[in-house]
Amino acid sequence: LLEGLAASGLRSIRYALEVPELARIDANDLDKDAVAAMGANVALNGGEAAAKIRVLCSDARLTMLQNPGAYDVVDLDPYGTPAHLLDSAIQAVADGGLLMVTATDMANLCGNNSTACWANYGIYPVHRSYCHEMALRIVLACIETHAARYKRRIVPLLSLSVDFYVRVFVRVYTSPNDVKDSPSRLAYLWQSSGCDSFWLQPVGQKRHNNGQNKYLPGSGPAVEPRCPDTGSGYLMGGPIWSGALHDVEFLSTVAAHVFTTFPYMLARYSAVHQAVKIRGYLLTASQELPDAPLYYNLHDICKMVRITPPKSDQFRSALVHAGYRVSGSHACPLAIKTDAPPSVVWDIVRCWVKRNGVSAAAVKDPESYSAKLLAKEPTFEANFSIVASAMARNKDDKMPRFVHNPAYWGPKTRHGRWGSVSIPTRGPCTHTHVWDLHAHTVHTRNRT
Repeated sequence: LLEGLAASGLRSIRYALEVPELARIDANDLDKDAVAAMGANVALNGGEAAAKIRVLCSDARLTMLQNPGAYDVVDLDPYGTPAHLLDSAIQAVADGGLLMVTATDMANLCGNNSTACWANYGIYPVHRSYCHEMALRIVLACIETHAARYKRRIVPLLSLSVDFYVRVFVRVYTSPNDVKDSPSRLAYLWQSSGCDSFWLQPVGQKRHNNGQNKYLPGSGPAVEPRCPDTGSGYLMGGPIWSGALHDVEFLSTVAAHVFTTFPYMLARYSAVHQAVKIRGYLLTASQELPDAPLYYNLHDICKMVRITPPKSDQFRSALVHAGYRVSGSHACPLAIKTDAPPSVVWDIVRCWVKRNGVSAAAVKDPESYSAKLLAKEPTFEANFSIVASAMARNKDDKMPRFVHNPAYWGPKTRHGRWGSVSIPTRGPCTHTHVWDLHAHTVHTRNRT
């Protein structure tokens, strides 16, 4: 395993002590002070860690380029964008190996600074309610395009938007034939500038002809000249990853492991802070629709027409009654992920307005987008009676899906070459030893 930006080495030490299957771990960092601290931390944690961990002082890109295909696992967790590391990381992972990538530049990925996102990833973001899932799909698309240059492809195992960052776990395979299909796993995004309707247009397509695959450019446009509901124009983004974010079988295996080890972790360690949160993310991710990219925010679409939203279960049930599939998303508690077209979503909203009365403010200006949305008659009568399959499953298993962070939680300031580094602890700290980079004093931290 390679941890390309290991800093104090805490994560590499945890790998060494908690993952017995790992034979060797390369803990790398470019900062000499960090490397010195790493060496001290490895020594403090005993012979088991020292026997597995090799401390390196190098540019992570150089380390990866000098070891092509050498690592079964590459873990990249930079402060900010990982874009400059991806090309060398793809080359360093063994065939079938695991690449784990973190991106903390969420302002760029979510579209608040779209030009920076384009400069880093070569992908244009659109700032809308689904922006946290879009951030995941931008990172995956960037990894996929880097992989294609080396006749490789990626298979996402788990992709999560968590707090202030995104984290993806992908397997990397060498397969020239699969690379031909890469454009069909990417799509351009058409977003109505007047409402929350969106459409995806694949970059490429694969057709079967006489038992053979034929690869063609994507067909389009995927939209009418103007938004059919508001008459507005469009914003265009992408190309983003349009395939599945997770591998359901992998998720089931990981979730089962978390559930079975949770009582053991509680008994062994004085405080387990993240187990419940991890379990919630895994459960929610495993229940997401795999083939319905992005989502609607229930409150946002109802805000468009200035009406109190229905309960989430009611809106989901209306989609199921209309013949479509629906799920939530780990990225947003209010997410409505569905394979229904935007016209059906808005018809359900119109039916809800008819049922509960229209707001005078929504139709005061006939040229407003809200008035134009409500001017159309729904094409069917929505049924809001609750369907069991549409209900959030946490009501059945009583397990929380979205767990709040503790007080005073959050990322610290970026490491500065001349600044001091504060290493906070939570409650009684045991097990893993940590060396302060600048004060040169020893602390201990719970490995949970």
